[in-house]
Amino acid sequence: MPIAYLFYLGEELIMRKYYKTVLIIILGLIGTYFLFNSNVYLSSNKEPKTLITSDSENREVGNTVAYGMKNLEGDHIDNGSDLSSKNNKVSGVVSIDHNMDEDRKYALLIFDNYKQKTFIVENKEQVVNKHFFEMKSNSSINIKVSTSIDSNSRELTFLLVKKPEYNLREKDLNRAAVLGEVLSMRFSINDSDIMEENSEVRPDAIIRDGLYENLFVTNSKKKLQSIITEKEGKKLILSAGNDSNAEIRYAIIALKDWEQDTVIDNKIVLYTTVAPETRHLFHFNLPNVKTESNFQFIAFPFPYDVSDNNYESQQAFGSFRIVIKNDE
Repeated sequence: MPIAYLFYLGEELIMRKYYKTVLIIILGLIGTYFLFNSNVYLSSNKEPKTLITSDSENREVGNTVAYGMKNLEGDHIDNGSDLSSKNNKVSGVVSIDHNMDEDRKYALLIFDNYKQKTFIVENKEQVVNKHFFEMKSNSSINIKVSTSIDSNSRELTFLLVKKPEYNLREKDLNRAAVLGEVLSMRFSINDSDIMEENSEVRPDAIIRDGLYENLFVTNSKKKLQSIITEKEGKKLILSAGNDSNAEIRYAIIALKDWEQDTVIDNKIVLYTTVAPETRHLFHFNLPNVKTESNFQFIAFPFPYDVSDNNYESQQAFGSFRIVIKNDE
């Protein structure tokens, strides 16, 4: 199973100026490629795919999280492939290898057509819509889950959230990026001919300015200004971008303390298609909260078109998490 590493050039290397410059340029190009293309890695062998994510808070070799889905017989299910159901019920095992030198808490969420579902975890009595669990350093876990699905289900999504109870208050962009990354497993299901209403929302603005992050919350139309903490009810801007050379459709959801909330105009799911090298802006207000709460947008590219042959369709992009403060 391949793991990508970042290599750093030591300052004490003694080389001739010419060769040193050439080497730096080459390493810089390689480093840039891996920086923008190695958030999630897939095994390249012929075995079913396991997802591995590096953690930029922990640069040491081996600090990765591997995760995937298995059926009840223990066989791996490729991300993006078809998931079987029986009597409108899906059961499976979420498998996680936490190869980190720290203990960490996670939250497991399940979505049916991008709408949060309740589910049952084996050996747990109650039905939940979010399952918190803690993993010790360098440990593994298998979580058997089952959930009912709707008759019009077309995609089932499993999300893993890092440190769900952690509220980031300081403007540490490196940590914000780590916390903002959600680990996704998306599967096609049922191939239903029943289509629920998923009309697109007209953006408040369409901009072409080179700032094409997939998903970003800002307070400025002209720049991407990171928001880490903010008061409830604050009016902000959601930016959905596309830096590719082909249009991308997104299904966007909002989570408040890991429970689904409205995005804008009482919509639970916002659909929008973004042209190449463009971004769409949507004005919204942060929800009211009783206590300090985490808030995050998640965008799913290529909704209802997930495939094991299209890696991008298996992804989920998270905005930076915002800690909403009660105004009282």
